[in-house]
Amino acid sequence: MKSRLKEILEDKGIKQTHLAKVTGANKSTINRIVNKGAIPALPLAYKIAKELDKHIEDIWFE
Repeated sequence: MKSRLKEILEDKGIKQTHLAKVTGANKSTINRIVNKGAIPALPLAYKIAKELDKHIEDIWFE
């Protein structure tokens, strides 16, 4: 699975710490998702997508 999360965050000027705060996720969890390609659990993926005003499929895809 591929991710555009890092690119989207950079385009929107959103920092990982902010994303962690608004989604209730741990900063290290967000870091693993953004930088190491970890795939979040579905509830967290929905929160991330909602915060970024994107569909999950716009962020993670095959």
